[in-house]
Amino acid sequence: MKKTISICIPVYNESSNISIAIQEVESLFDQQLSQYHLEIIVTDNASTDNTWQVVQELAASRPYLRAFRFSRNFGYQNSVFAGLSLAAGDAVIEMDADLEDPPAIIPEFVAKWEEGHDIVYGVRSRRYGSKLFLFAVQRFYRILNAMSDIHIPENAGDFRLLDRKVVDILRELPERNLYLRGLVSFIGFDQCPVLYDRNERLNGKSKFKVMHYFALALDALTSFSKKPLRLIGSLGVLLFIFSGALALFYFIGYLIGGNEVRGFTTLVILTLFLHSATFIFLGVLGEYLSRIFDDSKFRPRVIIREAIHTDNPPPFI
Repeated sequence: MKKTISICIPVYNESSNISIAIQEVESLFDQQLSQYHLEIIVTDNASTDNTWQVVQELAASRPYLRAFRFSRNFGYQNSVFAGLSLAAGDAVIEMDADLEDPPAIIPEFVAKWEEGHDIVYGVRSRRYGSKLFLFAVQRFYRILNAMSDIHIPENAGDFRLLDRKVVDILRELPERNLYLRGLVSFIGFDQCPVLYDRNERLNGKSKFKVMHYFALALDALTSFSKKPLRLIGSLGVLLFIFSGALALFYFIGYLIGGNEVRGFTTLVILTLFLHSATFIFLGVLGEYLSRIFDDSKFRPRVIIREAIHTDNPPPFI
């Protein structure tokens, strides 16, 4: 019996790329992966251009293409998660419509999966971007792994293959502030990397801005590391020791030499420093508390507005 492989493509304003991406996937399954059934899942994050119209036209002649349009933009990670949750294949592959991650790597993913690996993830041996951006990404992964309780592969994105049993476990996890790269590492199982060179974006500009990367980094750190909280306590102890030692120094100087305690500027600087540290600590605590707050409400990750080739689509995920 033929196995089914699901290709999940999250989109947001990708009208100029989605048809090319789907055609490249179809070409692969016609030529190199003909022994498998193909399912394509498109999750549209409430695009403001004509992406949904293009998807509808593509689906008209493709019964294996199922598409879901959300009621608003719920974010990239939630869109990826929804695609994985809606896929029915024996293996599920996530890829972006901009083709920065080349579909030509998919047969290698499938070969590794057939060898017995439950998770096959792409590792970018080369990627495009400014030197500052590439430096920041590299340093972030190193900091994350130094602070995290689990190992998250460096230069690995969301371009990966997941076995059905992994997808079933992933969809049951309760987090609402998703960092899927970390969750996939957390799940475990037999994981295998595949190196590849990342392409330049096919058409248009990336929708992922600097603040999106910053927010994703916060989700990663707060989801997989308790060290920022421990660092707050450690710095508090150090500041207490420092202030105690400074007070003792001035007190001894006053007793021995009768030195008058001076330094209005020093006092102001130390006060501002301590207030700044306090607000930073409160901000870190707030980030953790906000995530607990989001999880406690248990709101849906996405709400589905329209669906194609699905009789009874779930109203939300």
